[in-house]
Amino acid sequence: MEEQEITSLTAESSVNVETGDAWQRLAIIAILYFSARNIKNSAQGLIYIIPALAIGSNVLSKLNSPEAYIAIGTLLSLAVGSGLISFFMYTFRVHNQHVEIQTGVFQRRYTNLPFWRIQNVKIEHPFYYRPFGYALVVLDTAGSGKEEANIVAVPVSYANALRKQVLAEKKKEEYSSAQSSSNLNDSSVQSPVKSPDKSSNQSASEHLSSDNGAARFGVLAGDMQKGDMLENDSVESDEEVLNTRSIGDIVIHGITNNRVWIILGAAAPFYDDAIGLVSDWLADKGLQLNQIVGEQTVAWWQFGLYAFVILMMIMAAMALLSVGGALFTFYGYTLSRSDDRYIRRSGLLNKQEVSMRASRIQMITAKQDWLDKILKRVNLYFEQNSTAGQQVQELMSPNKLIVPSVTEQEAVELSQEVMPDCQLHRDDYLGVSKRFILHWLIVAWSVPILALFIVGIVSSQLDIFLGSIGLLVAGSLLLTLRWWRWGIAADGKYVYVRRGRIGVDYLCFEPYKIQQVIVKQSVFMRRHQLASIKFVLASGSVTVPFLPEHYVKALADSVLYEVESTRKSWM
Repeated sequence: MEEQEITSLTAESSVNVETGDAWQRLAIIAILYFSARNIKNSAQGLIYIIPALAIGSNVLSKLNSPEAYIAIGTLLSLAVGSGLISFFMYTFRVHNQHVEIQTGVFQRRYTNLPFWRIQNVKIEHPFYYRPFGYALVVLDTAGSGKEEANIVAVPVSYANALRKQVLAEKKKEEYSSAQSSSNLNDSSVQSPVKSPDKSSNQSASEHLSSDNGAARFGVLAGDMQKGDMLENDSVESDEEVLNTRSIGDIVIHGITNNRVWIILGAAAPFYDDAIGLVSDWLADKGLQLNQIVGEQTVAWWQFGLYAFVILMMIMAAMALLSVGGALFTFYGYTLSRSDDRYIRRSGLLNKQEVSMRASRIQMITAKQDWLDKILKRVNLYFEQNSTAGQQVQELMSPNKLIVPSVTEQEAVELSQEVMPDCQLHRDDYLGVSKRFILHWLIVAWSVPILALFIVGIVSSQLDIFLGSIGLLVAGSLLLTLRWWRWGIAADGKYVYVRRGRIGVDYLCFEPYKIQQVIVKQSVFMRRHQLASIKFVLASGSVTVPFLPEHYVKALADSVLYEVESTRKSWM
């Protein structure tokens, strides 16, 4: 086993990432990527079109018509054709520590990324690449709202070698910058950044040789074996595994974090057609729904039993869909650490990878819904900078690294791994004032409740009158739960926030990473010596309202002093 690992590392280190002066084309299999991307974009557009066409029409019958088949075939042909054109118009090269990419059909785009500007290199394995030993390389730069550049189809060994060289060059640049700053300031404090290993620097220098680079890349692409793909899917030798998720853990995550209601909302235009199909199928089997649930043939308790069974069947189907989605996303989950970088790998068909540097993590969030609390599970998030207007799925977002459905002890250990001595579950949280409940009852709930109450009295409608009373009770209960959960604490090293209604969320962040502190105080709050505080970080804002005024001012002064005096870089 050790001999195999040594052989693998030697083979990988011999890969030359330099392609030379000549521009390179991708492997033929890249056509699948471009075609799949175009089909996905077309499908996302149809999601908004189909509900509009469904109003007042029979959607299923139209989808089953020859015209629909022709339209779908035309769209697929256009997607494949545009994917073929995109393939021929895509070229790239890696030359003199720069990644250069040319894309575009009607509007050409040239991207030039120096190695030292690349913050992160992710390697993804779409299911249609994996049997052939190819991968997608995603290059991220600091402050970008989206992925800056993709090298769409390269051998997996080449992708891993490119990532190692880019990260090594990035670390070398940071070390040089730290040394320059230290020399400039004539500081007696030694830089805490470790010097890169000489052997790795020598290896990187060897890789930068451009002699026959294009030829070597071509030979590598042609000789790639499937075994390399399986080998590089696993955690690399220089990484330490921090956490893995079993299939049972993923099933629990799918049950406790059900997102099927999103699918049900999108499928609303098809409900009538689906019910009609179910009724016709039952009629063919000799069952008539109107006979089963007719008022003259079924007692009320039987009707209730039928409704309960149907509801349980629907909930079971929703749970199965949610579990399937969780398995599709988190199968083979591994969280590992390489130097100062945390890496998450998971995926059933498409192997996804999200990584981030420890210094760039802005906040730790531990979330527990009501079912998570019963099962004693926690969804842990490591959040870094976010860009305004960025539309990225939470699970695949490069700005959030999620560890799904860990135990409470595992959540504590992982949070302390990222932020040492972090104590999320504390006993000294300072709760918000009870005037929070009264404030929102008056501001948000008083008008609709009072309107319903008056209408019920004037019209002598008992149901409207009771409805207003029920709305008042429900609003008061929700506000009370929110008040009961909301609190804040600080220990000089971290700031902690607790919030939630039925479930509970715990947040932890370091004061020196705060970009702005906002203290708000209305006239009524000033009268009762209360104030609200808002912390603005690169990952978002955190607000805690209705705190004692003296506490808010002292905390704001302490945080601002920490920001001004620390001067520690977290980029």
